[in-house]
Amino acid sequence: MRIRKLPVRLSQDAEKEITLRLKAGDEGAFEEVFYRYYKHLLAIGIRFLKNPDLAEDAVQDIFLKLWDHRDSLNEAYSIKNFLSISMKNHVLNVIRNHHQSIWEYLSAEIEELNGEETTGNAFQFQEYSAILEQGLQHLTPQREKVFRLRVFSGLDNEQVARQLSVSVNTVKVQFTQATKFLKDYLSKHADLEGILPILIFFLLSS
Repeated sequence: MRIRKLPVRLSQDAEKEITLRLKAGDEGAFEEVFYRYYKHLLAIGIRFLKNPDLAEDAVQDIFLKLWDHRDSLNEAYSIKNFLSISMKNHVLNVIRNHHQSIWEYLSAEIEELNGEETTGNAFQFQEYSAILEQGLQHLTPQREKVFRLRVFSGLDNEQVARQLSVSVNTVKVQFTQATKFLKDYLSKHADLEGILPILIFFLLSS
């Protein structure tokens, strides 16, 4: 999709005007908002999801919701901030629903580089994955199993409980403790911005 490029930054008065037009059902205003902020939202999606197709779908969903709920917009607030926050929240929901496929996509990117020159981003992800593995070694055996089954295998709490012959509550407690430890471990052993795509997976505990 070729997207017409418009400046992302608007004056406060211009933002208020376009929000009022959008609330009134002005399709021209919606089109302007779409072209102005599409790439910005797509960049947020790709940064977190690392999957262009999922990111594209997420952006489309955000703009559909924007149009469907245009009556609830508040012209006193920045529409860019509104869209950015909506996108980040939507991305979290996508990750909760597709965490296994997202992780597999990230891993596949590294596998494709075997025997090839490693790019900076791929090398970074290899480093982050290694740090994550090191962190997993510091968990108790049961917490490590629970975490791997939940995050890497994509099992829900009941499936993990059946596989490990423990209660669902035990799985919840062990996974919560594992994620708390790993969040802290990763934040101490890797730069926060670079490790963000991996840290975001640990929001699955909610």
